Amino acid sequence: MPSPRTEALLQPLGDLGSLFERLNVRLVLTLASVVMVALLVSGVALSQILPGYFLDEAERRAETAAISTAILIQSVAEQLDITNRAILRTPELRNTQLLQPRAQQAANSLAQGTVEIQYENGPIAAVAPPGPAVSDRLRQQGFAPDPQVPAHTIRAPIPDGLGGNMILLFTVRDVYTNRVATLQRVNGTLFGATLAALAVSLAVGIIAARRLTGPLARLRRVSGRFAAGELDVRAPQFGIVEVDDLGQQFNVMADRLSESLRLLEADRNRLREFVADVSHELRTPIAALRTFTELQRDGEVGESQRREFLDRSTQQINRLEWMSTNLLDLSRIDAGIFPMDVRPGDLREPVRAVVEAHSEQADAAGVSLALQVPAEPVMLRFDRERVVQLLSNLVGNAVKFTQRGGEVVVDLVDRGDEAVLEVRDSGPGIPEQDLPLVFDRFFRGTNVGEARASGSGLGLAIARSIVEMHGGTIGVSSLLGRGATFTVRLPRERAEGQ
Repeated sequence: MPSPRTEALLQPLGDLGSLFERLNVRLVLTLASVVMVALLVSGVALSQILPGYFLDEAERRAETAAISTAILIQSVAEQLDITNRAILRTPELRNTQLLQPRAQQAANSLAQGTVEIQYENGPIAAVAPPGPAVSDRLRQQGFAPDPQVPAHTIRAPIPDGLGGNMILLFTVRDVYTNRVATLQRVNGTLFGATLAALAVSLAVGIIAARRLTGPLARLRRVSGRFAAGELDVRAPQFGIVEVDDLGQQFNVMADRLSESLRLLEADRNRLREFVADVSHELRTPIAALRTFTELQRDGEVGESQRREFLDRSTQQINRLEWMSTNLLDLSRIDAGIFPMDVRPGDLREPVRAVVEAHSEQADAAGVSLALQVPAEPVMLRFDRERVVQLLSNLVGNAVKFTQRGGEVVVDLVDRGDEAVLEVRDSGPGIPEQDLPLVFDRFFRGTNVGEARASGSGLGLAIARSIVEMHGGTIGVSSLLGRGATFTVRLPRERAEGQ
């Protein structure tokens, strides 16, 4: 374990590390790095190219100066008249009166360096550096003798005054150049340009990073508000394609999550209502069973009353068993372990069995229960027990919610690629606003009168699950006062492929 002092010393490093993890800082550093690399490459290229270029220029100047000096002395010698040609015939006069002044003139005006004239295979005739005035002026202008510029020598014939030529060597060395000063200025300029470019790149990078990361920061604030519970907040358009795509995906996610939360809240409210209703409904059979048991235990009832109490107790027990069965089926559906035994068979058989099983209930309620099935078998692959459970829920609800004197019709039609089951009743109908909710669990409607209290709101939810397990669909249509029609479609191809 590090000591508190060590942790305090390491804290700035941690803050620095988190700083470099920020997108805007990375964008600024990336842009600055690109600029620095570009300037570095340019600087290295110039540092390799410019010295050689300036040195080549100085060498060409030295060579040109040597050639110009030779031409100068050669032209002066050719222009001397006969009386002055004695200068060319006398070495001392030639050296002092012809070569030395011309060498000094060449050193001052042409070469801007030291001019040396030498007889071929003989002594040096003249050595002339730039005069003090010229050298001072050159130094003031940033020029200095450049030792890296090699000496250049030119061999040229000069008239000797005797009708022949003498060969002279014209050499220029120690040429004054501003190459070093120019390179220093270039390097200074490059360094200044680098600093200026770095500053500009940092400024531009900060502006660009703000432009790019600003929408992300706004999107982060929107997501924070959504996480804090503002489920209606949505991401706006930012004008950046990638960020807009991200915002659109966030909005889709937010819409789905909001819808899921609303559905969960609705399910929770219905569950609360269902639990309250079940609790209230359980009190009645439990209280009745307790009363019947106590009366029979005390022996204060006759034989006929005892039989009546037993019959009523049996009804209450059946009621409890029906409720527990529905709850167990619903839990199995949610867990994905609802048992299915799909086999080929005639769909007319379970339909007839359900209608016959509910005929007594329909007679007791004063409701006419009719069955319409094809004359030919309706062959299909299905789970008989689940189809019976499905139809029992639909037919039982139709009989229960239809007033005395009403009618319930069960119709089976074979349409080739599918079998269609319809359960029609002449009951009070279902309000339009309730139609999308009738297959939701715990929903028991708002227009069913006293029959609502006897339902659990689970039968139609289980019916829909059974239909979907067979690859089919179930729907409902209704008009207030004119009954309701539940339609089940079971596809033959899907069922046969299971």
